[in-house]
Amino acid sequence: MPFEVPSLPTLINRAVNDVASDSLRKSDAQVLGRAIAGTAFGLYGYLSWIADQILPDTADEETLQRDANLRLETSRIAAKAATGSASFSAAAGAVLDANLVLQAADGRQYRTTAAVTTKAGVNTAALAAVDGGALGNATAGLQLTLVQPVIGVGDTFTVLAPGLTGGADQESIEALRARVERSYQIIPHGGDADDYVTWAREVAGVTRAWVRRTYMGPGTVGVFFVRDGDSPIVPDANEIATVKAYIEAQRPVTADLYVLAPTLKPVNYVIKVTPDTSAVRAAVTAELADLHTRDVGLGDTLLISHIREAISSAAGETDNVVVSPAANITAQANELLTLGTITWQ
Repeated sequence: MPFEVPSLPTLINRAVNDVASDSLRKSDAQVLGRAIAGTAFGLYGYLSWIADQILPDTADEETLQRDANLRLETSRIAAKAATGSASFSAAAGAVLDANLVLQAADGRQYRTTAAVTTKAGVNTAALAAVDGGALGNATAGLQLTLVQPVIGVGDTFTVLAPGLTGGADQESIEALRARVERSYQIIPHGGDADDYVTWAREVAGVTRAWVRRTYMGPGTVGVFFVRDGDSPIVPDANEIATVKAYIEAQRPVTADLYVLAPTLKPVNYVIKVTPDTSAVRAAVTAELADLHTRDVGLGDTLLISHIREAISSAAGETDNVVVSPAANITAQANELLTLGTITWQ
């Protein structure tokens, strides 16, 4: 059975009883007993903290990161800057240096990553966000302005398709904890399916990954992944290339690697809940979103019983009727079931 740390009053009583008799109840022994008990209580607390540091599921942030440094190929994943390109107008022969700063109307800043000697007319510059993180991601068409003008180069730059992508926030401490726990549960085997999942999740922004053996025949491996921190969660070509390049450096030389984005298949719901309040609706929505992230993998079937269970576990809900879907939802091998629209009745 687990050891129970004595409470401070219990320790005080023990210490007082050890050093003082009833006749000395108002003597210095009372003070001494309380001091001894307080010291013992602090030691018990410290021992409890030490016990929490032994395994990653209870370790604090500093200890967890030390454990990650020892156990993982990639420890806590740093924030990654979004990259892409933008078009601009210029005269012939102008020089756009690397590391020039451009700014969007909302204050986000980007820099040129390579020098460009311009031609007359429209030119293209490679860009990266100044700061790492998902905030640097931007859609095509965003207008950027040079912070410091350049002779012969127009001040306005327009982000080209598919936009500035690939930006990811620093890995959360709980995501790191999950990877460290996985390192205890999944032992590397030099290139089995679990290893490919591990490698994919070591890339900034990747939150879930799946592997398909013999995807294009014997000797081939298909890796699918999503980035739950992005909208949409499916990766673009740049993000796919980044994951492929990382896994290529890790994988066995005998395998042919295919890295792909899954096809999203939204599941739409028609639900009646009791009581029908905004708080209950929000709780049901959160539970269904968690169900799709936690319980449904690539190509998995979503069970109607799990849908009902998730709705029933929502805070404040006392009863519900799931009008649609009325049965299990299936998916193709490359499809991922996601939360679609919810219609309330």
